[in-house]
Amino acid sequence: MSTSIWPRHTEGAVQARPRSWQASRITLVILQLFVGAGGIFGGWEMIRHPLNPFGVIPELIAGSPFDTYTWPGILLLVLVGVAPCLLALGLLARTPGALAVSGLFGIGLMAWIAVQWALLTERLWLQPVMFGIGAVIAAIATHAVRRGAGPLSPR
Repeated sequence: MSTSIWPRHTEGAVQARPRSWQASRITLVILQLFVGAGGIFGGWEMIRHPLNPFGVIPELIAGSPFDTYTWPGILLLVLVGVAPCLLALGLLARTPGALAVSGLFGIGLMAWIAVQWALLTERLWLQPVMFGIGAVIAAIATHAVRRGAGPLSPR
């Protein structure tokens, strides 16, 4: 009789899980670092040039609660820049819960874009790309959690 709280697995099941989890983890790390790099670069540019980052005029955010790009830049830098980079590091370090939080980040990224679509009058080509990446991140992380991959996964 075992006193362990962890379920027993056959040797084959233990070997199959790491390979598939490894591919999911690397894919999530790459996607999150891509999003994070863009968020850091874009957020920093918006903070540095709050009236016209990347040559964009303030009229683009006329329907939003912001007069300048300062606060949107801070939010972009922290939520879409730093957060996914920290999640990617957490996945690489196999931090418990990083996989589940990655799924929540993907959903949050889709929500971020949905809010942009609701508040802004113009559409940018990058918005549907980021929405799609958020959906892929959420799908991969959710699938991996349901399969029982990674630390602290249900199973």
